[in-house]
Amino acid sequence: MFFVVDPDKEVSPQHSAEVWEHLWAMRNLAPVGTMLPAMVSSPCPLLPDEPPGGVLVATLASVPEESAWVPIEIDLLNYVDRDGRIRMSVLDRALRAAVEEGEQHHDSTRWGSTAQRRDSWLNRRLSIFVRGWGDVVVQSRADPESLTALREMQKLADHIVAVLTHASRTIAAREGHCPALDVAGARVQQHGHEMNTRWRRAIAANAVRHRNLLTLSPWDVFPRQEPADFRYTNLLPLLASANSVSFCRDVDIGHWNVNEFKGFHERTSAILRHSGGVSGIAKQV
Repeated sequence: MFFVVDPDKEVSPQHSAEVWEHLWAMRNLAPVGTMLPAMVSSPCPLLPDEPPGGVLVATLASVPEESAWVPIEIDLLNYVDRDGRIRMSVLDRALRAAVEEGEQHHDSTRWGSTAQRRDSWLNRRLSIFVRGWGDVVVQSRADPESLTALREMQKLADHIVAVLTHASRTIAAREGHCPALDVAGARVQQHGHEMNTRWRRAIAANAVRHRNLLTLSPWDVFPRQEPADFRYTNLLPLLASANSVSFCRDVDIGHWNVNEFKGFHERTSAILRHSGGVSGIAKQV
């Protein structure tokens, strides 16, 4: 069971305080969890964001209702050397292999409903859950509150997005892009020959095989082997790189108080609200 909390909703201060007190009291009562509204995006700028309506159990990500996902987890700690440096070539191979594996699973999985079967065909969704961001900062002996640490982690996130997207485009060139692009294009092509030409040009430059790729959790900004140090919330802007957001938590917050718990979710919510942009069609066609 999950409680979806929208910090932007106008309620009385007393009501808000009561809600957060209850959520704080239930923070460790599995299977109770707290989630925030998080639009599901695409690395392809031609596909619009989607509102969530369900939960992907494997990653505890907020996803569209009756959607079909292949979840794959990648732990960054497996690719860090003793000096805290990422073995980028090894990580890149793992990321590309994850996209290939996900592609194969879409064809071999027996989906539980007609809606999921259609969604698998239409969108080819992957939830490549990259974890261990706070652990990487610890290994590199960086100050989690520094701008340098955030920039380095953002550079890594951008690189991961680029590798995943390139791998998906490579498969699209081989197998064809996800049919969701044809659905979106049917609306564009009603506007005449010039728009049709521009759409085909945009497809050639941006088409992917998988509508969604990267999943991140706000809780993964904290190192997993120690109580959650609030300084690591400086890394929360990494969430803007994600296509889907998980609320999986395996870090200890027993030393926090309700105000820190509320503040963490409010800060996370602010980043999720501002991570969206202009619609893909407006930017690319």
